[in-house]
Amino acid sequence: MADTNTSGDLSRAESEAAIRAMRAGKDPNADDQPKKKGKKKLVLLILILVIGAAGAAGYKFVLPKEEPLHAEVLEPEPEPEGALDLVYIDLDPLFVPFQTEDGHRHKIVVVLSLEVEREHHSDKKVRSLLPRLREAYVRSLTSRPYPGTGEGSIKIVYLKNRIRAENNRILGTGTVNDVLVRDVRVLSG
Repeated sequence: MADTNTSGDLSRAESEAAIRAMRAGKDPNADDQPKKKGKKKLVLLILILVIGAAGAAGYKFVLPKEEPLHAEVLEPEPEPEGALDLVYIDLDPLFVPFQTEDGHRHKIVVVLSLEVEREHHSDKKVRSLLPRLREAYVRSLTSRPYPGTGEGSIKIVYLKNRIRAENNRILGTGTVNDVLVRDVRVLSG
């Protein structure tokens, strides 16, 4: 078969491919390469999904959460069946000698009450150990420099903390609910 070059500038191999394509029912002018528009759309869709997922993650984990406008109202805890039966044990005045940084000698007179519960017989335990407690209080308060006495004022917080520490050491934690300082005076000499 002679090439008459009727198909224009197509080479022999190209024209034979076109004939085969027509016989197979395909369009001879269609490219054999897949369409790039479909790939571009797929890449664009994946890119949009990734950006959306990153934005959602940023919103959830990075941005602060809004505080509710109305605070939650907590219901009060119910009172125990019986109210606590508190007992106040009054101690005799404690005379605590000390020396200031200037070398002046003074005494502190402290009148205390201890708040304990009667339910577990804590009051009987405290009353039985009162002489030991009094000695522990005096030793604790004289063993360290007493803050604030140089100016003539007494640091009540320091005094209560030292007494609480001795209560916990001798009686155990929770036996004495509170220490009430009824009177504090500084006596010279």
